[in-house]
Amino acid sequence: MKYTTKNVLLSIAGVNEKLLLSKIKEINKLKITRVALFLTMIKKDAKRRVFKALLKSTIKEIPLVHLRNDMSQEEIIFLENNFHPTYYTIHENSFDHLHKWPKFKKRLYLEFGGHGKRKPQARVEAIGGFCVDLAHYKIAETSQTVQFRYQFSKRKQKKLFACNHLNGYSPKTNTCIHEVGKIEEFDFLKTLPKFIFGKTIALEMENPIREQLIWRKKLIKMLNQRV
Repeated sequence: MKYTTKNVLLSIAGVNEKLLLSKIKEINKLKITRVALFLTMIKKDAKRRVFKALLKSTIKEIPLVHLRNDMSQEEIIFLENNFHPTYYTIHENSFDHLHKWPKFKKRLYLEFGGHGKRKPQARVEAIGGFCVDLAHYKIAETSQTVQFRYQFSKRKQKKLFACNHLNGYSPKTNTCIHEVGKIEEFDFLKTLPKFIFGKTIALEMENPIREQLIWRKKLIKMLNQRV
């Protein structure tokens, strides 16, 4: 696997609508056409405004979308028709909502949090596979959680490990870092097993897009040395 600017994606991510819209404006200025989208943290009524801004943007393709549980199948179809995603990533608690998205079940990919117990209904075989958040994996490995052991038990089924989220990691606090500031926050990548790396990696960063461009260049080099 060789990582390039095509399969390591800049991301529209943030804790509120204002941050997502500011990144879309930045993307327009830079004439960027291909990004990932994280909708998890915004309020339900903000989705429509974000979708409207996306339609008016320079973005032509969103290969990876992190879904909210309150999304309808019609909203996913909107993304499908306009931005042609390959991967829709979800959390464990999203398994309670799979009945709403029957057309897309095999294109859903499970992201585990770093801590906590695995819900029994979160069976990866019921969907497309895993989207391993690399920092979350490191947190879970360090803590030896049930989630870690479940993912590790699937290590010989490489096809399940389709895509990834990538942000920083602090070994001191065993937590992930969404606004990265130094390259050492990615040293943990050197310790991860090869089987968890997928074909597409989305940078789940709250940093501005201009900073993400710099980080992506550094991380592509690091990833290719690793895998």
